[in-house]
Amino acid sequence: MSIRARLFLLIMFATLIPAMVGGLRFLEYRKSQIADAKQALATATRQIAQALSDTVSSTAQLHYGLSRARDLDTKDRAVCSDFLAEVLKAHPQYTGILTIKPDGRLFCDSLRTGRTLNLTDRQYFQNATKSKNPLAVEPVFGRLTGMAVLQIAYGVRNDKGETQFVLLASLDLEKYMRARSQSLPRGDAQLALMDSQGTILTWHPGREEKPGASIAKSPLFQFVRESRKVSVREDIQVDGKSRIWAASMLPEFEDVGLHVLVGVSENDLLAKANAKLYESLATLAAVWLLVFAGAWALAELAIRRQAARIIATVARFSEGDFGARIGIPYPRGELGELMAALDRAFELLRSQRDVIEQLNTDLERKVAERTAQLEVLVQELDSFSHSVAHDLREPMRHITGFSAIVLKTNETRLDEDSVDCLHRITAACERMGLLIDDLLALSRVSRQELNRQDFDLSDLAGHVVGSMVSAHPERKVHVSVKPDMHARGDPSLVRIVLENLIGNAWKFTSRTDEPRIEVGCEERGGETVYFVRDNGAGFDMKYADKLFGAFQRLHTDREFKGTGIGLSIVQRIVARHGGKTWAEAKVGEGATFYFALG
Repeated sequence: MSIRARLFLLIMFATLIPAMVGGLRFLEYRKSQIADAKQALATATRQIAQALSDTVSSTAQLHYGLSRARDLDTKDRAVCSDFLAEVLKAHPQYTGILTIKPDGRLFCDSLRTGRTLNLTDRQYFQNATKSKNPLAVEPVFGRLTGMAVLQIAYGVRNDKGETQFVLLASLDLEKYMRARSQSLPRGDAQLALMDSQGTILTWHPGREEKPGASIAKSPLFQFVRESRKVSVREDIQVDGKSRIWAASMLPEFEDVGLHVLVGVSENDLLAKANAKLYESLATLAAVWLLVFAGAWALAELAIRRQAARIIATVARFSEGDFGARIGIPYPRGELGELMAALDRAFELLRSQRDVIEQLNTDLERKVAERTAQLEVLVQELDSFSHSVAHDLREPMRHITGFSAIVLKTNETRLDEDSVDCLHRITAACERMGLLIDDLLALSRVSRQELNRQDFDLSDLAGHVVGSMVSAHPERKVHVSVKPDMHARGDPSLVRIVLENLIGNAWKFTSRTDEPRIEVGCEERGGETVYFVRDNGAGFDMKYADKLFGAFQRLHTDREFKGTGIGLSIVQRIVARHGGKTWAEAKVGEGATFYFALG
């Protein structure tokens, strides 16, 4: 390897590590922005729920005020209806306001329809007349319109606690929630109102779920049931669309069982954070290029070109051109001192040669001494050139080698702590070598051109399993590969995915009595999802978010060897295909790793 190539690698690693650290800091900042965006989504949902709760409270206050109006304390049905009609004009958010006799018969109606109804079977009527709290709230669907309304009933009682009549206001939920949907912070946000049984009351905009539809068996309803613990959850699909959802019950009226839901697509919610990330990464890349270019120019001018001058002069001198000199200017520092010393040595050697012709044997001895000095200087030059061009692995090999020599020659004289330290040094060097290899592999898969084509994934997995069996003939592992699995992607990169996932399953079942590995696929939401499942060590799902990060490991090196890069490579390859990766596991019961190629 040339000096230029070795300098390139040295500078690459010296500048790449700070750049990687900076990139990780940008990612941490992006996580913070994402958390803020989710918090804003949860806050918006709570505000809408609070607004609806306030509307119920204000309706209760309206009922309380109306209950003391003399126009309602009358036997004249027309006068009562006219009065409520005027009230409705001042409160257009209601579809109607009416009074109900204690026996359940409709008395007066703001719409002045003159109809006769018996409402004793209505839950809100029963609660308003029989419960301790005269206020009753119940979401229902209009029998004629089919639209959702919130029935807010108030039982007017005398001093003896007897019901005189029930005031009922019907809040138009469709109109009310449509108005709230106009204030949603994201362009494609969805606003829904659902009861405790999973029935959709309203959905805006677009009505992905019609009013009255039940989503009781959907992941969205499961999230709503758990929303008191977690108010925001990602990747919930409704009608094939994945969104981040926030849920909130009505403050002060949680017993009503109403849930406000706001859903936003991940791309829309995280657009600002992604834009900031891309801007930061572009800035980081520009800074890294400038630093790399500056370091490369410095190394080129200060080291490689000066070394080339020395090598060219030594070559001329060795070919018989005894007038060859490096010449000024000499650079500052040890390299310049070496060049000046060589020129002096060349000059001295030439003068001695003119004197190999005039003096006797004693003088020839002196010339030999001077020649020996020159050889030492040339050796120093060679050593210097070698150290400049040294690659990163050489120091680790030295550390490993010297540690082994010390351990072999002094093991009986060293105490246990010293021996343990030497073993740790050797293991650390070996691990560093593996880390360098894995980091290079991670870099290669990021740069390799993506060559999409149709291929037989079952056949590819079979070859990977065969390689595992050949490499570990002592292991007895039951491996099953589903036949006729086909995929579209880059076969060479997908093979790396399978090698890492099947290799992990092979490793983490090493302590299992009857190890089993399964490679298969299934359909999820119209998409083919491939998986590798094992019955090995498994892991705690609360750490699942760390699985695909570089250097993130859920097991110690003593339990299972590894560098923590393999799953990062898997995630990088799948992401380049436009897909996604995730995992499910239980401690001691194995793990399943899924991936979709987009």
